[in-house]
Formats: sequence, structure tokens, C-alpha cells
Amino acid sequence: MGCMKRYTHLQPQTPTPCTARFTRVLVALCAFVCVLAVFGGDCGLRLARAQTKRSRASVKHYAHTIRDSTTWDKLAARPKWATQARTEVVKFLVDTTQNHRVWLINTRRFENHYEFVRTRSALSNTVPSLRAFNDREYTSPNRRFEMGSIIHYEDSDLWTVELAACDTLSGERIVRLFHRLKRALWIGDQLKFRPCSPLQIANLAKYGEQLPIISTDEVFRGVRYQPLTVGVSYGYLRLVDGELEASSVRPDQILVLRDLPAEVPLCAGVISQPLQAPLGHIAILCANRGTPNMALKGALANDRLRQLDGRLVRLEVQVQEYLVSAARLSDAKKDWQRRAPPRPRLPKLNRRVVDLADLSAVALEDADYAGAKAAQLAEVGRIGGITTPGGFVVPIARYLGHAHASGALQNLDEKLADEEFGGSLPLRTAWLASVRERIEAHPIDFRLLSAVHDRIKEAAPESRWILRSSTNAEDLAGFSGAGLYRSVRINAGASRAELAQAMRKVWASVWLPGAFEERQWYRIDHKRVGMAILVQPFLDAVATGVAITANPFTEIRPGVYINTQAVGGSVTGAAGDEIPEQLLVYDFMGDLDIEIISRSSRTNGEPLLAEPMVRDLAQQLRKIHNHFVPTYRNRGNAVDVEFLTTATQLIILQARPHKTHPQTP
Repeated sequence: MGCMKRYTHLQPQTPTPCTARFTRVLVALCAFVCVLAVFGGDCGLRLARAQTKRSRASVKHYAHTIRDSTTWDKLAARPKWATQARTEVVKFLVDTTQNHRVWLINTRRFENHYEFVRTRSALSNTVPSLRAFNDREYTSPNRRFEMGSIIHYEDSDLWTVELAACDTLSGERIVRLFHRLKRALWIGDQLKFRPCSPLQIANLAKYGEQLPIISTDEVFRGVRYQPLTVGVSYGYLRLVDGELEASSVRPDQILVLRDLPAEVPLCAGVISQPLQAPLGHIAILCANRGTPNMALKGALANDRLRQLDGRLVRLEVQVQEYLVSAARLSDAKKDWQRRAPPRPRLPKLNRRVVDLADLSAVALEDADYAGAKAAQLAEVGRIGGITTPGGFVVPIARYLGHAHASGALQNLDEKLADEEFGGSLPLRTAWLASVRERIEAHPIDFRLLSAVHDRIKEAAPESRWILRSSTNAEDLAGFSGAGLYRSVRINAGASRAELAQAMRKVWASVWLPGAFEERQWYRIDHKRVGMAILVQPFLDAVATGVAITANPFTEIRPGVYINTQAVGGSVTGAAGDEIPEQLLVYDFMGDLDIEIISRSSRTNGEPLLAEPMVRDLAQQLRKIHNHFVPTYRNRGNAVDVEFLTTATQLIILQARPHKTHPQTP
């Protein structure tokens, strides 16, 4: 206020003409400067915005370098068809006609190189059809593009450069390509090259010091989360910190297992702490049941799972991650009703055939007396170019006669109609034990026993033999029954008493609790279930394996999936953290291209199957697929095949329907 008082006495004065002209010029100059500032600033702002927009547009589709994690996140995809979980992928392309310019592709938007090339005018001037593009750009030495993926394995924080299994790029070019990519990435010093095929390993044999190579085993060793059957289920979460008591398992439980048992009864979901054999009995059972199944290292110490122990939860197993949360009973009941089989199943049963039958005389339609395992293996032997162990069949009628004579099933109708029996697992378990005891204690018909003993003695008296279960209620389209029943080995020169004991043990396994409960859930009529015995020489194997005649990860790259383990390990049983050799053999490019997913943990990184045998096996698997899948009538889209290798041969042991659930883009 003081300043204002000091100047209140001043009065405005009339300016002189000179002063007025100067004032007008000064005002005009200020106005011009202001306009220039405004419009110039706006032009600069618009220019900056245009540059940002162009930058965003390029990142939206591609980048030539990735200098920070933010740019990586904009480009990286987490593929639904990945063979390993928790992976981020950015596909790359190097144009050899443009001074080897690197294109880092938005892989969320473009799921293959071909689709990206078609959208870029700078690249697409000579793009042929997809087939011609793949033939040229993956296999020709005169290719225009060098293509592959940069993969971040999140569990182990590994960064790799990988080429397609079919890629034939030379070792020298791989080295140059790797170093170009290294310069284009902000994590270049962490980058390693992972050869995915035997050819790539061979091509890089003399270049080991020129680029950092990481083996498949090193990558697989870092796995912490392993999805085996994806899907959603509801159940009461149950942490099992010890041996699983099979009789305590209910269909409405989601099991968190410290150890892998030999089999898992019907349940709502499986979370195992050890990794699983991907094609082991547990994995196959869960896949065919549609039961979500996963492995999670440290599962029992997981805070989230411990908090939900005993509570009703929703489990979702995804290819890249899993979700578990508290659930409402109303939602759970809808899910349980959806999973229940809609109608009963009546296995075909032939009581008339009583004579031993050579496997070569059995046909696919003879499963009603020979069991599905024997009938389907006999059919495999008819395909041509495939070797099986041969053998002979003790028909189902012989089991039925023995079980009837033992009195084991005299009150079966009464038990199945008893509501208390149906609602009490302990009652069922006790009764099933008594049934098995009676079957195993009753003497076998002497004429049958002598016929089986003499047949073995005549065929190969110096060999060990195996008596394999073959019921009419397993290996069916829509019902696998993998691992439910028992097979028994006998030594060379076994006595009649030893043979009788083995036969009775196989017959009695019809009434194992797991088999009974599985049939009960699938509404299979127990009274029509019969057990044949497939009698075969026991072969000394170098390795055993299981294969699926389709790519279980994705439909867009057809092939076969092979798991193999060395003798001493098991590829079908509980393997814990023991890793089998896992191979994907693609056949959609014309040739057979082998992708190595993992090597066996028993071979120190060496292959179990030599490349020629892998190719031979893949060709046999394709024959089996084409022969069987059309007969499944949409209840199976692949064949689950068990095999073994001897020092000189590849032997097919079993073939049964399988339903894969591959991910689609």
C-alpha cells in the first residue's frame, strides 16, 4: 500500500508525436515476436509430436534396436504354444540385401516371419507363397533373410538366440548373425546362442569360441513352472507333505504333492513339487481325463498355496502361468457337473473264445476277448515295416471263469447297489482287497496253466517273459486307463507255481482301488470288465520311450513328440526331477526336422536316440497315426505309443488313443 500512496499524485501526460511513433513500432515488434514464438512453438510441438508418432508407429510393428526393457515389453510375446513356460519371445529378421539390417518384430502382432514380411513394403517386393518362402528362407544358402527368435527364459533369467529346428544356416553365418543381434540389444552381453537341432550343433562344432553357446540341458535346468495339462478346475486344495495314500483321494480335491506317486487317483487337479515325465502315466492320465496338471518347484513352501490349504479353490493351468484363487461352491458344483460323464459305457465282452491266441492271429475288432492292449498291438504289427515283440493272448473268458470259481465277485451286484458302499471309500477299499485276495488264492485250472507254461517253454525257454494286462476297459477312445492295471515279469525257466502266481496277480489287478474308482467315475459297467493276459518275451532295452503322434503344443507346426529315458530310469512312471530326452520331430516342411527340447538327465547331454533311429521312429509313428486316428471317430486325435530300443532294433510295445489339446494362435 505504501508504494501506491507514493504515486497517487502523478497525472497522465500527453505523449509527443515522436514518442507515439516509437511506441507503435515497439508494440508491432513485440506482437511479431509473440506471433513468431506462438507459431514457431506450435510448429516445433507438431514436429515433435509427428516424430513421436512415427516412433510409436514403428515400435508398434518393429524396431531396429532394443535399447531398454520398455521397448522389449512392447515387442515381446508370451506364446501360447511355447514348449517351455514363462518365456518371452521377440522374433527377428535380418535382410541380407539391405546391408544386413536388423528388424525386431512385434511378436504379439505378427506370430510368424512371413506375415510380417508381407506387411512391409521394404521387404515384401519378392515374397512368394508361404511354402515357397519357408523352403527358401529356412533352407537355401541363397536366402534373403536370416530369421529366428530372441527368447527370455524368465525362471532362470536366460537370454538366447534360437533358430527354427528346420533352419540349415551355416555355422559361419550363425556367428555373424549372433553378433549383429548382440549389438542391437541392450542385454547383448547376456545373450547366448542355443542350437535346437542336431544339424545346428554340428554346424557350430568348430565355432565354440566365437560365440557363447548354451545347451538345451542348461536351459531346461532352470524350469520352475511346468504346465502339463492346461485347463480350469475347482476343488479343495490339499497339501500332501509325504507319501500319498491313494485311498484318501477324492474327485473334488486338488492335490499339491511333495513326491510323485506311481499313479494318481481321479482328482480335480494336480500340482507336483517335482517336475514330471511329460508323457508319464500321471501326465497321460490327467491329459485324457482333462484334469489340470502342473509342476511347481517349491510348491509346498509357496505362501499362496499354504494360505489356501483345505479351502475350495479355482485352479487355472495356463501355458505360460498358473492362477489359483478362492472359489464359490456354486461355481464349483457347475464345474463338477460339467466334468461328469453324460452316459454309462458298456465294454464289449466275448465269453466264447477260450483258446490261447497267437498275437499275429488277433485283429483290432478282437478287443472283446483279447483286450484293447493286445488287439491294438496286433493291429500295429499288420501295418508293415514295424516290429513288435509278438507273443500270445490268454483270453478274457479264462479270467471270468477263474474269478467266478473263486467266489470273489458273488456279491458284486449287492455292493454296487448299496448306497453306504457307494458313499464310503474305506468300505470300497476293504472290499476290493478281499476280492483280490480271493482271486490270488484260488488255484488256476491245471490244463490252462500247463498250456501257457508249455507255450512259453516252446517259444523261448531261455528268455524272461512279461505277462501284460489287457482289459476291455482301457486303451479306449475317451478312456485311457493308463497305469491302472498290473503287468508282471517272470524269470526264464519259471515253474508252473511261479507262472500261476503271476497270472493271478494280473487278473486281480482288475480290482485295484484306482482302477475301480476310475471306472466308477466314467460310469463303466464293472460287471462287463474282463482281463486278458498278453504274454510276451521280455526284451533287454537300451532305452524306453513314449511318443504322441501329434504336436501337443500347437496345431500350426505338425509333428510327433518323443520322450525317451535310459534303462534304470522310467519315462512312464514317477520320475521326480529326472528329465527324459524330449524331441519334437516336425514333418510339415517335407523333410523331418528334429527340435531338441531336453536331453536325458542320465546321459550327461549325450543323445539317447541316434538321429537315424529318431527319423525311423518318426516315420513309424506317422504310419501308426494314419492307420488308427480315422477309427477314433473324433474321440482321439493322436496315438499314444510306447516303444523300446535294443542294441539293434526299435520295438513298438503299445498303441492307444490319445486326445491332445494343442494351443492355437
